[in-house]
Amino acid sequence: MCVQTRRSRHQWLFNEAQRLVRWHYQWILIHEFLPKTCGQAVVDDVLKHGRKFYKWRNEPFIPVEFAVAAYRFGHTQVRPSYRMNFGPAGGGDVFMRLFVDTPANSASPDPDDMRGGIRKPRRFIDWQTFFDFGDGNVRPNKKLDTTLSSVLMDLIGMPAGEPQSLALRNLLRHLTFKLPSGQAVAKAMKLPVLPDGDFADLAVHGLDKRTPLWFYVLREAEKVGNGERLGHVGGRIVTEVFIGLMEGDSTSYLKLDNSWVPSLPSAGGAGKFAMTDLLKFAGIVHPLV
Repeated sequence: MCVQTRRSRHQWLFNEAQRLVRWHYQWILIHEFLPKTCGQAVVDDVLKHGRKFYKWRNEPFIPVEFAVAAYRFGHTQVRPSYRMNFGPAGGGDVFMRLFVDTPANSASPDPDDMRGGIRKPRRFIDWQTFFDFGDGNVRPNKKLDTTLSSVLMDLIGMPAGEPQSLALRNLLRHLTFKLPSGQAVAKAMKLPVLPDGDFADLAVHGLDKRTPLWFYVLREAEKVGNGERLGHVGGRIVTEVFIGLMEGDSTSYLKLDNSWVPSLPSAGGAGKFAMTDLLKFAGIVHPLV
């Protein structure tokens, strides 16, 4: 076999491996992430009847309602600290806070928080602390509601004069981008609108009838989804955008072969595949699993 032929074969193998990983990850988004985050009903509706609100003429785009408001729901799920792993070299569990803003910690080559860019043994991730492998090691995220962990209210590393609170930064973006209120978006989508009473705590600020979309999506998740998934408005926006981006991607499985099913090993059997299956296949899961 000549050198050029070997190179061509290696390139084909790489491209095929890349496609398989990408398609399995896209499958996870459609069949695990979106149903858990937005609800199976809205995912089924968009796949069967198509997108109603986020369409495009020439190429897919990310709407501002998604980028500035709806997809920022994850901020409220963040805990102030996490167990990273089961301890390097058999040591005890390693817990780290998101941020520890002290001069000594900032100057440390291995600070006692979760800032990135530092490769140290105790920072290596044991993924069953973040995903549920059924072994009892995972610790769930905070529920979806209108509260944020205290560390997110005093971010480190922000330029002088800029807001340190993530909540305030999100609300300012609502004003900067001139987003419609959550109630206005719900009415435009012809979806159920939360009653004014659900925003009684905002009445003093005059925001109970015209609530910033980010806050509305969180309160909706709290009231409609019991804090476990997004509500009508948030779920619709997130689902349509994710599916729309994949439908607009000329290399995605939804575009090229929407009848495709995963081929990698799965704990759930044929035609099933989850994030835990991908992590196991990648060989980066702790031996306990």
